[in-house]
Amino acid sequence: MRALIVLLFILFSPIETKEIERNNITVLQVNAQWNKNHNIDLNGLIGCDIQFAWLEDQSNDFKSEVQTVPLIVMYKNGKPVRQWSADLSFRLEIDIYDIQKEIDKIR
Repeated sequence: MRALIVLLFILFSPIETKEIERNNITVLQVNAQWNKNHNIDLNGLIGCDIQFAWLEDQSNDFKSEVQTVPLIVMYKNGKPVRQWSADLSFRLEIDIYDIQKEIDKIR
């Protein structure tokens, strides 16, 4: 009898079926192949899409805008909202947790 009551409770209890909201946040890393040893592993980021591109595969207009690599750009709804770029050592001195904090801020 007790199992029947629990089963009925589970079947008739209100369940929220709302879809999880996507935040439309994309984090893009651009690097040059000669600098691939300085890629940053962004796979641990939560709440965003992660993309990677080689600088050599980009248009000449895009290449002319990039001063140093690696470069990380955060987009919200297709518009850039934050950018991190390497210094002259061609290393990006940022922690993945700092990027995650920025994602959490704009969500």
